[in-house]
Parts: sequence; C-alpha cells; structure tokens
Amino acid sequence: MDISYDLHTKIPLRFRADGKFRILMVSDIHGGAGYAADKTIRALQALVDETKPDLVLFGGDTAGPGVIHIETAEQLREMLDGLSSPMENAGIPWAHVYGNHDDNFGLSNAEQQTVYEAYPHCVSKAGPADISGVGNYVLPVYSADGERILFNVFGLDSHSGMREFTEEFGLPADTKFFQPSSLAQSGYDTVHFDQIAWYWQTSRALEQYSGAKIPALMFLHIPLPEHALITMHRDDCKFEGGQLEDVACTPLNGGLFSACLQRGDVRGIFCGHDHVNDFCGEYCGIKLGYDGFLSYHACHKNLIRGGRVFDLSADDPAKMETYMVRVHDLLGDEGNS
Repeated sequence: MDISYDLHTKIPLRFRADGKFRILMVSDIHGGAGYAADKTIRALQALVDETKPDLVLFGGDTAGPGVIHIETAEQLREMLDGLSSPMENAGIPWAHVYGNHDDNFGLSNAEQQTVYEAYPHCVSKAGPADISGVGNYVLPVYSADGERILFNVFGLDSHSGMREFTEEFGLPADTKFFQPSSLAQSGYDTVHFDQIAWYWQTSRALEQYSGAKIPALMFLHIPLPEHALITMHRDDCKFEGGQLEDVACTPLNGGLFSACLQRGDVRGIFCGHDHVNDFCGEYCGIKLGYDGFLSYHACHKNLIRGGRVFDLSADDPAKMETYMVRVHDLLGDEGNS
C-alpha cells in the first residue's frame, strides 16, 4: 500500500520542543449565509487563546441546517473566513470532518472540500476517491525533530441519514431500521465498511513504515452505538461529564469500534452531533465521548457550549488526557449571548 499521501500534510504536525501536543475539538456550529457569526468567532477565539492548541478540529455540522445554511462556494468561503480566523491569524493548523447537515442545501461535500483546502492552515484531506465519503484522512504527528511518527489523527466521514443509505445501496425506500428501546430512535448513517477497511490498511501500513504500532485518535460526527453503551454502564465505563439527550447513533453497527479494538492503535473516538452531550467514558480501553457544541442558535445550552481538549505527550503518546473547556468559564455571561 502506497502511504506517501498519508505521510505528509500541508503543514507538518509535530510535538513541541517540550514534548507536548494539544488538540482542540469543537463542533456543531451550524453556521451559514446571513448568520451573524461574531459571537461564535468570539467564543472560538477565547477557546483558542485559553488552550493554545497545536491543532484545531471541527467535528462536523459546521454549516446548516434550516434558515441558516450555505448553498454556494462563495457563501462557504464567507463563513469560513470568519470561523478560521482564530487559527489562520495565529498560524495554527486546523482540520475538519463533515456532519449530516453540511451538504443539506446543494453544495456537496466534495465541492466544499476544495474551499476548505484553499485555506493556508487547513490540513484536511479529501481522502481516497474510491471509498465512501469525503474527508477520510490520517494526519501523522511527528516528533519535535520531524524524524518519527509518534501519533496519528484519523478523520472519517460518518455520512448523513438512513434515507441516503437506502438510496446508495439499492434498498427499498420503505426499509425500516430499528434501534433498541434504550437508544434514541434516530435515522442516522455511520462509517461504511470500505472506510473501515481503509483505516485498517492505513494503520497497518503506517505501523510497517514506522516499525511500531502508532497510537491514534479518531474523529467523526455521528456517534457509534458504543457511545450509548457508556451511558448504560456508567460505573464500569468511568462515565464523566453530562448527558442531556439520548445518544443519536446509527441503527447499524458498522463495526468501526471492533476494528479499532482489534488493531489496538486507537485510544479514543470522539464525535459531535448530540449538542447537549459532553460526556466521556472508556470501553474496552478506548475512550468514547463528545465535545459539546459551539452554536448560538441550534438546540444550545449556555453552560455546555465549549470544546474538548486532548493533551498528548511524546514520552508516552498512548496516554491521552482529555477534558472540556467551557465558553462561559472564559467569558462569563458575555459568552452566553
């Protein structure tokens, strides 16, 4: 497998000289044309100033839905000019994955990807053209001297809804999908088998290239069924944080968690999607969780709004510390409106 595409990013990601690397994840901004984004930009700027990340990751639903959305590349650029400014002005690399709402109004994710990648510090990649979705990529994080890969950041497209799934795979339009009664009866898609195979093959190829298995984090928008298991077994799964809505995962278990468990490299799988969930737990040694949300108009609660930080150390990259940072704690009541 040729991994030359995966070994490089527009801006090389490296652990700092002090051996640290920090990721800030934010999601569910739900921006678009005609949206006064000043409050969101202010909140993101506060998070960036406070956490001083080495990489910022947008966890999907950056745009849409409803009255506030994007329909054209020009509208997307207008939105991203503001949202990317805290990173672009500071020279901080940033990346994104797509959510179920980003392409709701005619501008496909493939068309959006060109706009994203035009930003100087955006390190997202379109990913292989022969697998499902857009934005399936790995970002290697090298040692401070740039000689060794110490960590991998995987981004995956978790797609949209089961209606689109039935159309793609030729199932009858009235096909019914069922959830256990303990889960939200949602109609959301998930990562497809060919994407999982790509992750597996890429992970193995990077291990062979590096001579060692490389610990990793994985980001996607829609939660996995295993995220729901955290809420059902809180003591055993070391549940912490808040859950104010049901886990809106897919009714299909695509097997991504099992693949990560068997490969043994992924240390955490984190998502957005459920705006007022920000919990984290651990199942079979893999951390699963949310990053809350950063919207000011879409199903929000002021005291949850914020982002999730991931702290990595070059001395032990497999050991990851993660915690939430709240906008309210940084800006007080000013950050609530």
